[in-house]
Amino acid sequence: MEIKNRLFPYPVLCEDTDDYTEGEFVVDTEVVSQDINTLELRFRMNLDNPGLKGLISQGRAEYVIHIECSNTAFRTVIHTFSEEEVYRISNSRVNGEVALLGMIVSLNDIPFYQNSKLNADYDDIDLMIPRAAILAYYNMPKINVLKNYEELAQEDSLFSVVKEMRLDQNEQRPIHFQLDRERIKIFVDEEVYGAYLQYQNNLTMRPLILSVLVMPALTYMVEALRRDDVSTYENTRWFLKFSKFYQQQEKDFIDDVIYGEDTITEIVQEMLQLPIGKTFLNMQEMLGE
Repeated sequence: MEIKNRLFPYPVLCEDTDDYTEGEFVVDTEVVSQDINTLELRFRMNLDNPGLKGLISQGRAEYVIHIECSNTAFRTVIHTFSEEEVYRISNSRVNGEVALLGMIVSLNDIPFYQNSKLNADYDDIDLMIPRAAILAYYNMPKINVLKNYEELAQEDSLFSVVKEMRLDQNEQRPIHFQLDRERIKIFVDEEVYGAYLQYQNNLTMRPLILSVLVMPALTYMVEALRRDDVSTYENTRWFLKFSKFYQQQEKDFIDDVIYGEDTITEIVQEMLQLPIGKTFLNMQEMLGE
């Protein structure tokens, strides 16, 4: 949500109008932390207007933060009288660009509104501010939330399932993997590929697909990074994506993850948000019982 070129029948403190001769309203956003499960944001309300501050301290107005992610249709509103607020969002609720809007909103009718910083155009005018009116707003910079690894496992992102033709119809070839510059490729035979196409968009089957296809591919990736010279891969698209994700968690992809204390099995399960457990929890629904 963003307010642009909107006309109000009463004075509003914002960058788009000159209703007030001085003062401003700005909301600073800080990403406090982001892990696989939770995104934590801190908002700081900076209000330079004694009149509006007085309304908030009297309980006649409040700060409002509107949060919206169009990619996931997530939308929520924070109401507070505090100049600092911390809010936690489940990582599964947001993906990509998140729009933020800060406002000051009246909680009841305010007849005969007065403010010492009002523009002279409002002299000798009896101002009536209705309940739920926007008294100030600030279009906050958008933040970008990197996809979690379950979403990165989609076919159009870091992983690609590739069909291999059989030379002999009786031949059964094992699944194998390849690290190229763009994606981590998973090579399967015709029958497996057909089954993959049938179930790839089935949300119930997704943990199983992650467990039997993507998890071994990530195991192959981690083994290659531990075995080979890291510089061989550091300019690939998938390496940069993983590095950026862990950087947002204040971790180094190589030092803290690849060469960290966890085993390879533990690393790849965490990357995919524990798909093996989810597979067993979905077993009854997969079997149609």
